[in-house]
Amino acid sequence: MNETKKPNLGQIAMGAALALIAGPVALFKAVELAFFFTGVAPDRWITPAEPTAMPVSIVVLIFSGLAAAYGVRMIVRELRSPQA
Repeated sequence: MNETKKPNLGQIAMGAALALIAGPVALFKAVELAFFFTGVAPDRWITPAEPTAMPVSIVVLIFSGLAAAYGVRMIVRELRSPQA
């Protein structure tokens, strides 16, 4: 009558892989940017030698954070019990 939905282990595994790979990358980039902003004078954030260093770090941080959040969302969606 009332069947319980079993979690799909494939979805959980993919979500865990996303969260475990992209999560530390996002954390590393966040710490790197924090050190960069606190340790470098604002007039030297973008230099002619490395014009894309900071913007690329920001983009990597955003996308890796989104991927990690999506992985966690996949896991939570599979483990959550169905609403009756």
